[in-house]
Amino acid sequence: MNKQILFSAILSLLVMAACTEEKQRPVIEFDFGNPTQSGSRYPSLHYTDDGSLFMSWLSRIDEEFYALAFSEYKDGRWDPPQTVHVGTDFFANWADFPSVVAMEGEVTALHWLKKIEGGPYAYNVQIAFPGRDGERWTHITPHLDGTPTEHGFVSMKPLSPDRVLAIWLDGRHTHSRGHDQYFDLELAMTLRSAIVGADGSIEFKRVVDEAVCDCCQTDLAMIDGGAIAVYRDRNEHEIRDISYVIYDLETNRWSEPASIHDDGWEIAACPVNGPRVAVSGNEIAVVWYTEAGENKQVKASFSTDGGESFSDPIRLGTHRVIGRVDVVASPENGFYAVWKEQDGSMARIYLQKLGDGRHLTEPIYIGSTDVGRSSGFPRIAATSEGLVLAYTQTEPHTRIRTALYRYENDDRFPAEES
Repeated sequence: MNKQILFSAILSLLVMAACTEEKQRPVIEFDFGNPTQSGSRYPSLHYTDDGSLFMSWLSRIDEEFYALAFSEYKDGRWDPPQTVHVGTDFFANWADFPSVVAMEGEVTALHWLKKIEGGPYAYNVQIAFPGRDGERWTHITPHLDGTPTEHGFVSMKPLSPDRVLAIWLDGRHTHSRGHDQYFDLELAMTLRSAIVGADGSIEFKRVVDEAVCDCCQTDLAMIDGGAIAVYRDRNEHEIRDISYVIYDLETNRWSEPASIHDDGWEIAACPVNGPRVAVSGNEIAVVWYTEAGENKQVKASFSTDGGESFSDPIRLGTHRVIGRVDVVASPENGFYAVWKEQDGSMARIYLQKLGDGRHLTEPIYIGSTDVGRSSGFPRIAATSEGLVLAYTQTEPHTRIRTALYRYENDDRFPAEES
């Protein structure tokens, strides 16, 4: 009798686990030869003009022991993963995770966060360039200010096969900040940049913004003659809306910060929910999350003049949105945005085609994962085959899921004419 009860209990658990796994699988094409294994999490995607797709991720091996790896997808398959770094010195975080960038079909650099002595939130940015002819990877810290503070939320873009433009949140001014000094903007988190080379060079170090939100993601995209960076700003009234700056590659200077839209979200803390930007020719799309007016919203705004101005935003999703956005440009198919919405203990991931300041498709349900922090942020890349989506599944075990949305499916989800 006891054996029968035990067998029934085990069978029930297996069925429940299978149901949970099914819930967290993509509902679109997901048999995509994913190279990751159990324990993988927090993917980043990068697509190059020559048709190569790269994905990086962290894998938890044991307790605080992690590995950073990447793989390339081309000709219909993923290459065997390559490991960049293994150790216990990772600052492994659900919102501030590694990334990979590439150029001409080759990896240019990866970044991750390295714990240092001085406190639980003391860590440095590490930018790694691949070794040539069997040499080891070169690890470079772009800030080197000597403070045991937070440095992270990095965005990078390659300028050449061995140089990247990088931006990051820099906490050097917060080193001596007490709890009662949090609202002193002279002690705030800053946004900084540099051009970093595989030869160890760190050039054109710049302070981009003297006071920004503490732990929201940044993003960076190349435009004609330079780059555009987006981030969550912060002012003396604790308004934390989305700002942007333009980098001029000729002068190696940033423009003065400007607001994408004056939402007016007043919040005396960081929502850990940063913006994303994508560029197609002279068009730019920015997607972000706000709770201005106590309304949870995902918004998108567009520029048709290279960032000189941005349109009034359109709203994406429903009142159940929790943000965690991404946006990508497909040269022949317009912009696509992705975000999460809460459904009980689950988070539903939605995709929508955007363009001309309007919705071009209805929201498309992609799949589900856990609503909590452990599920991280979904990421998308536009390839010649379609949109590749990657996100972290949490049950019945943690691992990365990938899915492919083909552009011809747009015809199945046309937006209603308003």
